Amino acid sequence: MERSVLIEEIKRRLKNNNVLLVAPTGWGKTHLMLRLAVELAREVKVGLFAPTLTLLIKKWPELRQILLSSQSPPRAVLTAGAGQYCAFRYQIPQRFCRRCKLYRSPPVLQLEDRAVTFEEIEKATPESACGYWAQEASLTQYDIVAGHYGRLAKLVGMINYAFIDEAHEYYLPHITSYAISDIAELLGVSAEELDSIVAIKELVEDKLNSDLDPKNEDELYSLSLSLRGTCWIEAQELHCMDLYDMPRGVRIFAATATPPPGWPPEGWGERIEIEPTIRPRAFIEREAAFYFRDRYEGAALQLFYITRWLQNFGIKNIVVFATSSLRNNLIYSLPPGVRLVDVWGKMRVGVDLPEYEGAVIYSTTLPPSARRRLRAENRDPDVVEITQAVQLAGRILRPSRPEERYEDVLRRKIIVFADARYWKHKEYLQRYFDVQELRLPPQ
Repeated sequence: MERSVLIEEIKRRLKNNNVLLVAPTGWGKTHLMLRLAVELAREVKVGLFAPTLTLLIKKWPELRQILLSSQSPPRAVLTAGAGQYCAFRYQIPQRFCRRCKLYRSPPVLQLEDRAVTFEEIEKATPESACGYWAQEASLTQYDIVAGHYGRLAKLVGMINYAFIDEAHEYYLPHITSYAISDIAELLGVSAEELDSIVAIKELVEDKLNSDLDPKNEDELYSLSLSLRGTCWIEAQELHCMDLYDMPRGVRIFAATATPPPGWPPEGWGERIEIEPTIRPRAFIEREAAFYFRDRYEGAALQLFYITRWLQNFGIKNIVVFATSSLRNNLIYSLPPGVRLVDVWGKMRVGVDLPEYEGAVIYSTTLPPSARRRLRAENRDPDVVEITQAVQLAGRILRPSRPEERYEDVLRRKIIVFADARYWKHKEYLQRYFDVQELRLPPQ
């Protein structure tokens, strides 16, 4: 279907229903979403949302170009949370706003550009005022308002349509991680004392009730907010998990390459799916599964054999995705040309790794407390984990050579799902990959 025809079809369906667009990585979902947002914003107000501010910054020049090439274009603003503006660089600045002399009477800015960013708002704000409150006071001037997921609840009341990119992230958990050593330094205790979530919560609460300078108070309050979620300690790190909820009371157009099986639920809206013409090669290790209780015995040796096997295909630069505890096991014996990345870390959303020709993905298993929370929220933890694995594979499926076509990228790059537990999800994986069994040569 022609893109212009598809845009008209989505506009027609959005009049009565939410719409989910499913299309392969690299197909151009975000570009189509931006074009549709510009068209609709001539008549109504559109919100444009992505998991991270960084992802929106990367796409903003594309939106600016669409606006410049349009007749009578609407106006767009890329917003940021208060932390991006705060003169004191607090993580939770609203807690301190009333103590700040910049808080009062923010100006309504009159900027000429059709596509304004929070950085431009900051530069245009008088030095006697706060850029964040100037941004908030100026939002009514714009037809397209963009922000990361954390801004959606604040903006949803002023928009007619919510456009949500990377929509699968609304099913997956949001995880924030802290080094135990950093928490110990913040609390003024030894790392050995932070041996449980209960101990950390009690020490944070006691510290917040004492006299603190604003910087320490801000850091501790941010940590206390994270501790309200589902938390666990793994490999000398504190991990805190929370979940997003899809907005209500507004029409939604969402896009993703990897919708979780069974999502969105029946009755949510309509689905338009673009089938991939080429699927990258993916191999599943059927013989080995590695567990924390066994100290991941054999994982390092298996990775050595997999990297040597990949080299037979001319693949030298390899990224390995593993949980925190498994990474600690693998890091001491990494083969040359291999990089380790956390399966639930910051690299998992909106970060491309096109320089790598191969990806080895170990199990994305979450701990029991996190899986229990997911079930309590009516989300299948197995679905969460396999969806995350597919997303990780997509990080390397980007062009890295001049003038390289996306189809050529899919032909030359290889994914290895290095755990037998992936085999039970073979049918789901075959939607995105040419799946084969990994058969390592006898050693």
